[in-house]
Amino acid sequence: MDSPSPTARSYVSALTLPARRRSALITAAVVAAVIVLQWLVLLQYQALEASRSERAFARTVDQATVSLIQQTVLYQNAVLGLRAHYLGSDEVTVAKFARYARALEIEQALPGLRAFAFNREVSEDDREAYVKWVRKTLSEYDPAYAGFDIYPVEPGHTHHVVETIHPPLGNQRSLGYDLMSSEVRRLAIARARSHGFAATPPIRLQQAPNAIAVLILAPVSTPGWNGHLSNQQTVAASFLVNDLIHTAIAPALRRRFHLQIVDLGSEEGLDTFPTVLFEDDAINNETLPYRQMLHRTHIYGGRRWDIRFTPRNAELHLIPMPVIVLLMIGGALMAGTITHLTQQRIRRAARNQALAEQALDCVLEIDADGVVRSADASTARITGMPPVQWEGRPLWSSVVEEDADAVRTGFGKVVADGPPIALECRLARPDADPRWIEIRLGNQLSKRTIGAVLAQVSDIDARKQAEAEIERLAFFDSLTKLPNRRLLEQRAEMTFSAARRHRGRAALLVIDLDGFKQINDNAGHATGDTVLATVATRLQLALRDSDTVARLGGDEFVILLGQPANEVDVRAAAGRLTRDLALPLNVDGRNWFVRASIGMAMFPDHGTSFAELLSRADAAMYRSKRSGSGLNTMAGPLP
Repeated sequence: MDSPSPTARSYVSALTLPARRRSALITAAVVAAVIVLQWLVLLQYQALEASRSERAFARTVDQATVSLIQQTVLYQNAVLGLRAHYLGSDEVTVAKFARYARALEIEQALPGLRAFAFNREVSEDDREAYVKWVRKTLSEYDPAYAGFDIYPVEPGHTHHVVETIHPPLGNQRSLGYDLMSSEVRRLAIARARSHGFAATPPIRLQQAPNAIAVLILAPVSTPGWNGHLSNQQTVAASFLVNDLIHTAIAPALRRRFHLQIVDLGSEEGLDTFPTVLFEDDAINNETLPYRQMLHRTHIYGGRRWDIRFTPRNAELHLIPMPVIVLLMIGGALMAGTITHLTQQRIRRAARNQALAEQALDCVLEIDADGVVRSADASTARITGMPPVQWEGRPLWSSVVEEDADAVRTGFGKVVADGPPIALECRLARPDADPRWIEIRLGNQLSKRTIGAVLAQVSDIDARKQAEAEIERLAFFDSLTKLPNRRLLEQRAEMTFSAARRHRGRAALLVIDLDGFKQINDNAGHATGDTVLATVATRLQLALRDSDTVARLGGDEFVILLGQPANEVDVRAAAGRLTRDLALPLNVDGRNWFVRASIGMAMFPDHGTSFAELLSRADAAMYRSKRSGSGLNTMAGPLP
């Protein structure tokens, strides 16, 4: 009989092994299979985490790039706005230039911008006469111009001189600097004239020679210093690149990458020598699972900037190696560890998703009773109040009393499974003025991983102030701070409506100043503006709080009298105004005299609409002027 083959003998031996040994073999096979499976899963997990980290870094890069570009656009818009100011004005004096620059509030609205400048084209033949003109004319505005001169002394070419700069503090060294003495600045001037806006490659400023800066320019057409119209001037601003970076990119974002900005040359590619505009401190020699550099390109004022981002660390959330070893050794520990890490990951993803849906600025976690459980670290920056002043207190306790009920009611609606809502309110800060914030509330109480109402808080104080300023500009005269015609007409219609209901009266007085033109001609518009502001103050002091005085333009004012008893009261009011305005007006130590010609019209005797009464009062005023200065005339009866 033939004997069994070796393979058959091995199979039979395995079947006949003791149960313990067979179990050990099966366990070893399962452990080996689990180890192989976990190794494959680990490799896949590492690849997914690396991919996620790369995508997160790309989003960070895009966010930083957008912030940089937005900041440079703000600088560009400021220069183009200054250019529009010049182009829209018949004459821009040093004082008007400084007033425009101050109105922009560089430190608050345009942090990083160093200064604005007005640069004038001067031929070599006119150099001496121009310098004398500047010293004589502009020293009346600032004594610093008494020593004005063009430098560096390089005769033989046309000069492009920094004539005016703001703010002057810290920038005096730039006054009189000839931009044509620098090849870089000369090329930028030429490009600005041909394209309307230009930026220089990296330069060293006169006032900050140890830092890299960029000069931006735009051409303007203005009357020349010698009275001839010239289109060779430019307006400019400068910024330090380091200031631009610190202004545009938040510190928390900066810590995620190493940043380098390289000027690759002009947009047309005429110069091919890349120059480093900015570079962070050196990258640490750290071992990272991946290392990549992302590039973004920004065309600015004809210059091509290559913005280079290198991650400082990899945002990988890998399972620690000791845990991986334990996972491969024991199935139970593996299951427990994976469950723990999975729950951590699920909670982070759920919370981040909920917050992302509300476009976070800073976040408060609030329980169902409205008490703030926690506030994140950015709360102090956004609200001006540290987290400790929020936590443990009802959300509405930090709001001014007038807004607290609206916040409490809105919170109640959200808790009652209402949709997310946004509330605008003012914070009652103990040591500062109230600050406007927007609170967006979302109910996450039913989510086990969050279990709170999330409040996204945004600082909208600047927007509210801007809205108030826009409203003020729409309804008030910028010089006298009086209501303009638009607001006057609204108040008049309300006054006439009340008069109709109560069978009362109202009156319109049109006032024209006699002698004001002579003040403008003899002393200039600045003195004339001060006289108008003083007249406005006198008119306000002479009237009741229920009356309205408005400026229609020039030296013409209109007064709305609410509920005068009769015509005698109106004439008496006009007489008081005439006497008050006849008193001397002291401006800069000199007395000026004006008289008022007043026309009066009464509601409903002379009309029932604002337009009718204004027309009748205006006609009466002109009869006063024809009859003699300083007279008051009542409108005639209706035909």
